[in-house]
Amino acid sequence: MTNHLAVGTEWVQEQMKRGEPIFFIEVRHAGDLDLAVMKVRGALRLTHDDAQKHLPEIPKERTVVVYSTAPDDEPALTLVRLLLSNGVANAHLLSGGFKAYLSAGLPVEEIGAGRNMTRSRGL
Repeated sequence: MTNHLAVGTEWVQEQMKRGEPIFFIEVRHAGDLDLAVMKVRGALRLTHDDAQKHLPEIPKERTVVVYSTAPDDEPALTLVRLLLSNGVANAHLLSGGFKAYLSAGLPVEEIGAGRNMTRSRGL
């Protein structure tokens, strides 16, 4: 996605190295079956439909990075625009979404079923 609001994983890594506190938001489609076992560490997970009522939870003074499990997801970009129009001056879309974040080896945490899964090792 070529969008002036988008940032890549390299930018995120640089911010983390500098100690910049980033507030991550994962946007999901309301009707999607949630099979996720991981998310960005500390990310707020919400559906696009619930974004408006969660605005008070989002810190306006921090860098906010919005991502989706689907790259170039329009609801994630729409949320970035909503944040900008509601006083979050430093809001960005993560280009490539969660897949790019995971591929870059950035910190994640297990959620839901992921915490209870049995891990198998190859013989």
